[in-house]
Amino acid sequence: MGSLAGKSPANTYKSLLKVADETNGVSGTLSTVEDGEGTSSSLSVSQGQIMIYPNSDTIRTLRVRNASGTDLLVVDTSNSLVKVGTSQVSATTQLLSFTGYRVVPYGAGYHSFVPVNGMAEFGTGAAQEVQGGSGTNPNTSIDKADFTDELACMLFYVPYNMVIDAGRVLVSTDQDTDCTINVHLMSYDMVADGTTNDGNLSNGTVLADGQATSVDRNVIKSIDMTIQSSSVTSGKVIACFVENETNTDDINLQVQVKYHIA
Repeated sequence: MGSLAGKSPANTYKSLLKVADETNGVSGTLSTVEDGEGTSSSLSVSQGQIMIYPNSDTIRTLRVRNASGTDLLVVDTSNSLVKVGTSQVSATTQLLSFTGYRVVPYGAGYHSFVPVNGMAEFGTGAAQEVQGGSGTNPNTSIDKADFTDELACMLFYVPYNMVIDAGRVLVSTDQDTDCTINVHLMSYDMVADGTTNDGNLSNGTVLADGQATSVDRNVIKSIDMTIQSSSVTSGKVIACFVENETNTDDINLQVQVKYHIA
């Protein structure tokens, strides 16, 4: 880095920084920091504020690094993200989990709801399975029918606009027969108009899906889900479904969804 020692201001003014308000200097009002010939920077300052306002958005509008040069804080104005830590994940990253113990399929090829943020045991005297159809994907509309109370434990209400970043599944069954297991993450609109229709689901969208083969009680298979539609708007609900294509062997699984608030 060069020095200004012994150099005339007439030859160095372009490298000097000043605020745009040349009358009041730094005051209580934000003023853009400029170079000596009036070219604006992305920095504005006042007596009580500092603002970064880029002329064009970039993925590294603001960076804070440690002494070894690793980014610890990055403001990405191109994607409206603030990334933190050495892993550079979004500062609003959250984890959502769905867990089911002994999920008994309604029939081979049927999609069954998986409880959210907890583990439920299914069967007589316990939680009852709620199925979401037998198509390639779960049904896009679901009437809660006789399973209103069980369905309340299967849905995650979305309080803010969010983006699904990744999904990971751990799955096993309770028998020796090899099975093909499919997992779907769905978003829905849920009726909440104060009538007896409250809780019915519509406008289903596949957010992510994945498949594991040769699943039996002797293995724990893992699935990296494929993101199909990442954005979910506030007010919707998210549900997870598991399907045993092969038979009706009980399914044990844990689904971890990584997302960030948009």
